[in-house]
Amino acid sequence: MIYTGSSADILYLDAFQKLNMTNRDLIPMTLTLTGFTGDAITPVGIATLPIPFDDEPRTKTFMVHFMVVELPSAYNVIIGRPTLNKLMAIVSTYHRSMKFPTSDGPREVRND
Repeated sequence: MIYTGSSADILYLDAFQKLNMTNRDLIPMTLTLTGFTGDAITPVGIATLPIPFDDEPRTKTFMVHFMVVELPSAYNVIIGRPTLNKLMAIVSTYHRSMKFPTSDGPREVRND
């Protein structure tokens, strides 16, 4: 999920485990995440993963530092502002799309 309201990139523990990763693959952290409702959670750790955005030839791949959290969710990840800024993405909620520059020109990803 792309979420411009998130100041962190989030990877849910279920998805992390499906990648056959273990706690040894995590960088420990002691910060607390606070949601918009005021609920706080301490992430399990940080996982750094290569994430491709779109397909060749108009692709960009970034190493994303995900905060791994143990919470139930309908999503696997939340791509927040840190990665959206690195991607130089423009997100349109109205059009349900995201545009970003690549070496082969601008690319648009749509959610139907």
